[in-house]
Amino acid sequence: MTSPATTLPSITRDEFGEFFAALNGGYAPFSWQEEVLDHICEHGVWPERINAPTGSGKSSVVDIHLFANALAAVGAAPRVPRRLCVTVGRRALVDSQATRADKILECMEKAPADESAEQDILRRVAEALQSFQTSNDKQGSAPFETGHIRGELSNRNLPVTDISACAIIAATPDMYGSRALFRGYGSTKAARPRETALLAMDTVMVLDEAHMNRQLLHTTQRIAELQKCEVSLGVPTLQVVETTATPSTEDSDSITLGVDIEALDSPNDKELRKRVYSHKELVLHPIDKWDGKPGNRAVVDAAVGAIKDFLARREAGEDSEEAHTVGCIVNHVRTAISIKEKLTEDLAEEEVQLLVGRMRPYDLKKLQKENPGLFSTRGDKSVKVVVATQTLEVGIDVDFADLVTELAPASSLAQRFGRVNRLGRRKDSKVVVIRPANSDLVKKDAPPYKAVDLSNAYGWLESLNDAESPSVNPAAMVKNPPVQSSPERLLYQRPEWPDLLEFSRTDENPYDEPDLDLWLHDSLEAETAMGGVIVRDNLPSNTSAAMEILKTSYFAPRDQETFPANLKILKEILDYQDEHGVKPRKFLYRQGEISLWQDADHGAESSQSLAPGDVLILDTGSIPFTNQGIAVTQRELPSKKDELKAVPFPDDAKLYVYEKCADREERFRKYLGLSPEEVAELLDSQDSDGQKMIASELSAEAEDGQEVISWYAKVTDDKKSVEGSDIAQELALTDLVLLDDHQNDVAERTRQIAENLGLAPEFSEALELAAKYHDEGKRDLRFQQMLSADAETGALAKSGNRSVAEAYRARSRSALPKGWRHEQLSALMVAASPEKGGEHRDLVLRIIGCSHGHGRFSFAHDADFLLKEGYLPEGMDYEALKEQATRLFNVGYWDNLMEQTSRTYGPYATAYLEAVERAADAQISREGH
Repeated sequence: MTSPATTLPSITRDEFGEFFAALNGGYAPFSWQEEVLDHICEHGVWPERINAPTGSGKSSVVDIHLFANALAAVGAAPRVPRRLCVTVGRRALVDSQATRADKILECMEKAPADESAEQDILRRVAEALQSFQTSNDKQGSAPFETGHIRGELSNRNLPVTDISACAIIAATPDMYGSRALFRGYGSTKAARPRETALLAMDTVMVLDEAHMNRQLLHTTQRIAELQKCEVSLGVPTLQVVETTATPSTEDSDSITLGVDIEALDSPNDKELRKRVYSHKELVLHPIDKWDGKPGNRAVVDAAVGAIKDFLARREAGEDSEEAHTVGCIVNHVRTAISIKEKLTEDLAEEEVQLLVGRMRPYDLKKLQKENPGLFSTRGDKSVKVVVATQTLEVGIDVDFADLVTELAPASSLAQRFGRVNRLGRRKDSKVVVIRPANSDLVKKDAPPYKAVDLSNAYGWLESLNDAESPSVNPAAMVKNPPVQSSPERLLYQRPEWPDLLEFSRTDENPYDEPDLDLWLHDSLEAETAMGGVIVRDNLPSNTSAAMEILKTSYFAPRDQETFPANLKILKEILDYQDEHGVKPRKFLYRQGEISLWQDADHGAESSQSLAPGDVLILDTGSIPFTNQGIAVTQRELPSKKDELKAVPFPDDAKLYVYEKCADREERFRKYLGLSPEEVAELLDSQDSDGQKMIASELSAEAEDGQEVISWYAKVTDDKKSVEGSDIAQELALTDLVLLDDHQNDVAERTRQIAENLGLAPEFSEALELAAKYHDEGKRDLRFQQMLSADAETGALAKSGNRSVAEAYRARSRSALPKGWRHEQLSALMVAASPEKGGEHRDLVLRIIGCSHGHGRFSFAHDADFLLKEGYLPEGMDYEALKEQATRLFNVGYWDNLMEQTSRTYGPYATAYLEAVERAADAQISREGH
């Protein structure tokens, strides 16, 4: 899988302990972690289930994955999936997993510069993993890639371009599951098949606390089964692992590994034994007025009282140099906010931190920067209390001195108990559970929980409390396991072959997008689908001008500025009216497109409807929707309105809006009296400190009545601004790129990637052939004119020495119809030349036609739209090509070709082959060729 010239370091299985210790503060791996690695090395697959109590190091699946791939790279282990996707149903936990992956990456990137013996294993593992990278830009390349997708925008940093690389990806269930089904929430249609290939092929998906996501477990296990019916490409198909202390299936045939609390005698398990048998005294706190509702005053008062008791005890008797943060985990955001508000009457604001899943990533990163120890077991002594919702139940390595929680289902309580005295170092930690004074009060459902689950938890707590020394440590959880929550559904749905074929038609416009709840959610009743909200303070009042800014790639919506919010909150925002009965304007960001939300006339329903992944963009202060910086329903809003601030843009993109600019006289002086066209010509000739200038195509009226542009910006064009955008098909930031050179380079890179991946030779040949002709359609003379090609240089693949703005202007002024696709013409030209098709001719045509994610399963335009007489390259017969185009795109042969190749090779196999060619194309473009 690597070239003969590549010399890889020596790595052996026995060095895992040394590698693990280098990443984990000198601690050796536990026995169960070694056993999982042994299983992978022996069988080439992961176990289907990992049973491990809280605190036993389930997050080490990342370490195991990296080392197993390093062993495979040097030939010391079988080929294993290159990507690990850790999926967990709490957004903050997804952030935590992503942060840990980034920290491991940082350690491994620093290793080559550190010649110490303990760093040598990190250097060798990094070198082995780097051998999976196929880009020529290897200087300083990362040993592995990372990705992070949660419930707002689709993260543009998913490593789709480096498909052969080892990767760690963190995702929420909806974000992973929708992509596994070809319908990625928040993704553009063109990105869908590529993301599906990345996350559902050559990937192991680890579903943390799988009992909380039983439907997703069934769905992904079924996908893995169906992939085995597809053609074998030579790369691993999807592997699914459930990790939990309470397994969600009873399949006796499943291969299960994990912790045996009765067999912790190994020296390596000394630390684990201390955690399993840690001191966690259970204290039950009954209250009379418990009702399970958000913001219940009795629960708030009881929690605040218990927290203050803990603080007083700790301050009186503990070493002040250590962190003794008290944790409080409740069932509702409103309850958490109320507890924080009451605590801050006596404590400083910074001493009480609120942590819920609906935090804006920008705010979360700010909190992590200000209190880094808070998100690790070392703690932060400046923070006395952390108030949280279910977001802390799994996955985050916080280590509270004591814990206050309210009654929840037994499995949820077991997870919460794991957040206190996590490392077993304290001898006096206590857990207070606020619950009803008697079981008769638990008669009604208390969303998000059912009465039966709360009643079972009540009885379970009673049995734990009956012990001689009531404890809730992991050993107690194993001996007296929590009662599993009752199923939300009577039957779980399995995707079948026809479902997947339908879902894989990713580029079509169905009457209505399929509702994936049936395949993703345990509950079909609760409002679980997520979207997001963004506030901007720099949008002009002219809506058309505001749309211009939002559609400009430099100022497009970003993950870090998005408040996670469920669709109920989004619907309330849409219904909001100000004191004059006016609905403020709102913009909708969906699947990469910006539009103005069309409010219905009074009393009528809007023609638009919300969908999972939708993001609303608001003017700062126009609509209240937060409490303590958290998106909430209108009834949960505070009496004093939150002062929200928009997230600033990076320094390489400075936006100046006339009506918002405090120093507009200076900033806009040179543009006064100029039309937008005149300003565009002026800006094209300017270059300010290496930056490019872009401007509005709309005018505003200056204070003196003169015409002035609505806005302009100073931006820096770089690889990131071009890579992943549609303009990358036409633009290289350096010199122009010849078409023949580009196609030959992409074909060679495709061959290298296929070899690195271990693809079967027949598919490697088909991919290389498709790559060789994937851009033939760019020979259309209209396309060449757009690139400013001339007879001397020959046909171009990309123009050079242009800014992104200039490239977009060239496109808008070209003779090409809007929406014209060069890859559609590429497929047509190869179809008209049978000698170019090879053994898998239809597959080659498919890969060419889908090389940018379009054409699945049909193109929007027919032969008359695609071709124009007089603009074909020399030597091509217009009439013959028109006849072939009519057959393909008018009669329906292309649709048939797509259907047949999906059935012959499989929807996931074809998506993966398309993704390999697209990765090669993107890599070559990234390198400027």
